[in-house]
Amino acid sequence: MAAKPFESKIQNLVYNVDVGIGLRLIKSGLYILFFLVVILIYTATQFHGLKDAEAMDYAQLARNLSTQHHFVTQCVRPASMWCLINKSGKHNPTVNNHPDILHPPVWPTLLAAAFKIVKPTFVVSKGGGVFTPEQWIIIPICHLFTLLTGIAVFLLAQRLFDRRTGFWSMTLFYLSDTAWGDSISGLNLSLATFLTTAAFYGALVAAARFEEEQPGKNWLTPLAVSLGLCVLAFLTRYGAIAVLPGVALFVAFSFKEKGWKLALGMILAFLIAISPWLVRNKVVSGGLLGLAPYTALNNSQTYDEDGFERALKPNVTLAKYVDDVKVKMMGNLKQYTAGPIRTLGDGLFICFFITALFYRFVRTPVHVFRWCVVASMVLLLLIASAFGDATIRLLHIFCPFVIIYGLAFFFILLDRLQLRVRLFNLAVTAVVIVLGALPLIFTMLPPRAGVPYPPYFPPFVSHVCAMLTPDEVICTDMPWATAWYGNRTSILLPTTIDEFYEINDYCKRISGLYFTTLTRNKPYVRSLLTGSYRTWLPILEGRIPADFPLTQGFPINNMDQIFLTDRIRWNQQSE
Repeated sequence: MAAKPFESKIQNLVYNVDVGIGLRLIKSGLYILFFLVVILIYTATQFHGLKDAEAMDYAQLARNLSTQHHFVTQCVRPASMWCLINKSGKHNPTVNNHPDILHPPVWPTLLAAAFKIVKPTFVVSKGGGVFTPEQWIIIPICHLFTLLTGIAVFLLAQRLFDRRTGFWSMTLFYLSDTAWGDSISGLNLSLATFLTTAAFYGALVAAARFEEEQPGKNWLTPLAVSLGLCVLAFLTRYGAIAVLPGVALFVAFSFKEKGWKLALGMILAFLIAISPWLVRNKVVSGGLLGLAPYTALNNSQTYDEDGFERALKPNVTLAKYVDDVKVKMMGNLKQYTAGPIRTLGDGLFICFFITALFYRFVRTPVHVFRWCVVASMVLLLLIASAFGDATIRLLHIFCPFVIIYGLAFFFILLDRLQLRVRLFNLAVTAVVIVLGALPLIFTMLPPRAGVPYPPYFPPFVSHVCAMLTPDEVICTDMPWATAWYGNRTSILLPTTIDEFYEINDYCKRISGLYFTTLTRNKPYVRSLLTGSYRTWLPILEGRIPADFPLTQGFPINNMDQIFLTDRIRWNQQSE
């Protein structure tokens, strides 16, 4: 066969660049490049270190898992010590190798694997700056799952509606301030969002294949994947248990006479899959979920803020637990429906989403799928009202569905306008996309986020912790930070100074006491003078009791922070 003339090759190349596959590659490349630039700018302007205590807690847990190969924590809570003593029968809980009974395992295991592969340095730079493992491991992993979630949003929206809705839903998700804010938090929210979106997508694919009467393996495979993703979501964040009922309901209503049997089978298989972790918690702490259920008592009638976690001898009875949680739920439900619910989907698309609830879509799966997602959202709202602000943030895992249905309803309204000029359609769509992206745009504009001080400044934490040897223990109001940045076993400040004495005398000698603005900025009368911190007020004011074991100390950053220890250590450190 004779070769094509050179002119013909040039014409084919020009054609491909103009209207063929070349044009698609150029558009795709520009699209990817644009969002990579958005990610880089957002991260550079907004991320200057971890700000969430929970993120630091997970990070230090992952480091311990990567180095010691055991699920142990350096952030020790007095309530965790109480749980091990009273629930497992141990009289003197281990402090230096304290088992973690608060967090699920998937996120720290993932981070631990990354730490093991990359082998980053965990030494804090004296000049400040971003901590290396955060900048090069934790945040990139979060960004990766955010990007994967966008792809899952495209696939889900395309299957529910059409390619146009899929493309613009993915675009809006990538322009979501909520999505990237969760991503730079260092928390497991990005992973949980991806697992949730993918789990519902798997169930939707399975239902479609079943409806098409494909062979059993063709629809059982995505259904099994969906179940596995629900398991991983629960083992990433316990609150994500709300995803399973929604997926099970969709299966029950979508598989005709087999639906309810399959749904019950999924729930049973889910319980079997998570049982090893529940058994581990039962053996270690005496409870299936360890300390996690008790955290509902934080910020309740009995315990203010993190008061339960700080209590070495909490007074917990079933009746009192139920009463406290009931009152807390009613107060939080009022607050959350007026706040987090209305801002879901960056505010704009929750309006379209709620309106779309009153619209009956032609296709039954689209109609049923929507209400199953809503069922999971309501269940999560109830769980969050019991456990507080850390759990209500998990509501962000439903942002993809809010964007998809909200945008689909917008396109229904747009199509009914019957605008004959295509440019008008594009203009209206562009306005809505820009309105949806406004929170992201304003976030990146000045004034921009700075370092997370107060109270978190790694050089301060590292300087204090370096005065202690690796086997010594520090007591502080932010043990997650001293554990992560200082790599020291850290005990959360107990409720009273008497509990401090009890830990020091009978459990583990405490070599340092570190107060930060978390305590020093509390209301003087309500918290320090008459509240739960009143026994610590003399020490905060410099009036150290005669029998107190830590008598040497110094202030940090113009009295913002105070460090006390048993002897003068700073001269030795400088030498």
